[in-house]
Amino acid sequence: MQKRPIRKAKKNVRATAQRRAQEPAQPGVEGVQPAAARGKGNSSPLNNLKQNLSGKRKAIFEILDDVKKVPPEQWQDPNNVEQMAKNFANKLGLPVPEQRIKQFVNAYKDATKNGPNANVDDLVKKYGPNVDDQTLKEIKKFVPKSK
Repeated sequence: MQKRPIRKAKKNVRATAQRRAQEPAQPGVEGVQPAAARGKGNSSPLNNLKQNLSGKRKAIFEILDDVKKVPPEQWQDPNNVEQMAKNFANKLGLPVPEQRIKQFVNAYKDATKNGPNANVDDLVKKYGPNVDDQTLKEIKKFVPKSK
C-alpha cells in the first residue's frame, strides 16, 4: 500500500476550503432556512418549502419509492401514517415539531373519514390557518374533484 504525498493532500484540502469560501453560505441547519432569516420579501410558505427541498432530490425519490411500497391497509391506520411522516421529515432533514406532526395526522383522519370527497377548503380552515392562497391552489391540484 503506497501513501499519498502529503503535499498533494494539503493542496486538495486548500482547494476544497477555497471552493467552500466562494460558495454562498447555506441557510440554517442542513439547508433548512430558519424563520428569522426568511425576511418578508416575496417569500411564501410554498417558496420556503421549495427552497428547503432544493438539493434533496435523492431523498425525495427514496420517499416516493417508500410510498409505493406501502400496502393500502397501512394507509388506513393513522399511527402508520404518523410514523411515515416522521420518517420522511427525517430523510429530508427538515425539523418538524411534534405538534405539527399531530396536526397533520388529525387533518389526515378528517380528510380520509369521508372517503375521497374531503373538502380541502374546510380542512385548511381547520388545520392550516397560515396556508396562503398560492399554496392552497397547489394542494388542490393533487386532490381529486368531488363529484
